[in-house]
Amino acid sequence: MATQRIVVGYDGSCDARKAARWALDEAERTDATVELLYAYEWPSYVPAAAMMPAATVYPDADTDDAVGEMLARAIEAAAVTHPGVRLRTRVEHGTAAVALAQRSAEAALVVVGGPRHSAVRALLGSTSASVGTHARCPVVVVRGEPRETDPVVAGVDDSPSAGLVLGFAFEQAAVRGVGVRAVHGWPVPAGRDLLSDANLCAVATERRRLQAVVDCWRRRFPGVPVSTEILVGAPGEVLAGAAAGAQLVVAGARVRRVLRLALRPSVGRHLLQRARCSIALVHAAR
Repeated sequence: MATQRIVVGYDGSCDARKAARWALDEAERTDATVELLYAYEWPSYVPAAAMMPAATVYPDADTDDAVGEMLARAIEAAAVTHPGVRLRTRVEHGTAAVALAQRSAEAALVVVGGPRHSAVRALLGSTSASVGTHARCPVVVVRGEPRETDPVVAGVDDSPSAGLVLGFAFEQAAVRGVGVRAVHGWPVPAGRDLLSDANLCAVATERRRLQAVVDCWRRRFPGVPVSTEILVGAPGEVLAGAAAGAQLVVAGARVRRVLRLALRPSVGRHLLQRARCSIALVHAAR
């Protein structure tokens, strides 16, 4: 990791506690410092009626005390489960997505909890989707209860981020003592027979490209078992399917320069909606 700080979006919820445990485990393996970040904001108006939406938390002395107590309990629990990990806390006034994206500039990794319900995961503009799109470092969205022996799946395409995705996947697999499953999704062009000579030739070309980029990382991590697969289908669907047998799936993220909702479909957004294991979204530093 470039720096040894892991920032966790923390609000005391079940999903946030799971994210914190993931980050503490990672810090224990990598000697990183964990920062629990809690963010809340003033509402933009005072509601005139109970039916009008409004923020449920107002920043004031009582709220700050309650937040401080919640974070103190988290530190006490971590001292029992991960006594050797350095842990700090931080409170920001603002949205969680903005605060985490800003802190990512000084972090090696940002970790957030993933909503457990598919209907919630499908909501555009969620914290995990926004942070995954705008962060300046890799973002891990924690969900599921994978087996420790499950592999790390890497979604590899022909974009400049392919090497970053594989590098992150190999690093994670190495510290966990598991293998890497490098997957490339190849959608069949419309109107073509899957077994046509043109398609078979195209698949062979894709396989050589995949093998070439994987071999670079195989040499750097000779102790990590790796397999390569060309799977027919849209990349997002292929990766979501492969995630069923993984403890972590790694994909490239599309970077946005402005904090706005990205409506264009992407592999990362598809994974956030469909994958049942933890997801790492990786992109180049800006």
